[in-house]
Amino acid sequence: MTEYKKILFDRVGEISAITFNRPEAHNAMDREMSDELADAVRRVQKDRACRFLVFRGAGETFCAGDDIKEFLTWTDDDPYWQARQYQETAQMIEDLTPITIAAVDGVCTGGGLELTLTCDFVIATDRSRWGMPEIDWEITPGWGGVTRLARFAGRRKTKEWNMIGQLFDAATAERHDLINRVVSPDDLDTEVNSLIEVLAQKNPITLRRTKFALNKGADLPLSGAMAFEIPVQPFASKPGRFATDGMEDFADPAARARRRQVSKTFWQS
Repeated sequence: MTEYKKILFDRVGEISAITFNRPEAHNAMDREMSDELADAVRRVQKDRACRFLVFRGAGETFCAGDDIKEFLTWTDDDPYWQARQYQETAQMIEDLTPITIAAVDGVCTGGGLELTLTCDFVIATDRSRWGMPEIDWEITPGWGGVTRLARFAGRRKTKEWNMIGQLFDAATAERHDLINRVVSPDDLDTEVNSLIEVLAQKNPITLRRTKFALNKGADLPLSGAMAFEIPVQPFASKPGRFATDGMEDFADPAARARRRQVSKTFWQS
């Protein structure tokens, strides 16, 4: 098994976890950490038994983005090659088959915020701080802080956050679609585990297809995106039939209640 120096990689059952592990530097992403992240994501990509991937930060910071101090050692070509790797890693995370969850505590800025945009779910603490401060270091975002962010929060807020560079709180991030759920720091792991428990009850093929259709259809015109919603035969539980196990359970009141008992009230309070 690969030994990493600046991230932690763990796999328990169907759940993999990647933890940014430079707490002394607010988990800022230097070149070595970027290489390790890309390698760990590729491991998850090849792991057919993995259903969930959780991103965390060591200490009380998620990720403060790029290690700006390292930029002082770069040559003229380095920004291009590093940005390309960041973009490729971000796209690889977004395209992963497993469901991805960012568990955010503390600072989540620059590249840290950009990484959360590639995840399926984001759960953050009420003390988390968000922002795109690159403007004050005279650099522009390299892996989604302009493009992906505008697709979540719209052009107006994306311009504000990138051109001013202010930090904003978790409530603001949630209001602009960057967060699914805000919790206390003590409840972060519990909330992540609860989400995984709910999702683990879903048919994995249906879950994967839903994720694929959402991610790929979001960037297409509506007429093209709708093609992803056309039902396909492999969902059927028996050859020659369209009906799935879930459809059959719908016809049975007890089975229907069992399937819906957790989902229908989840995250309602």
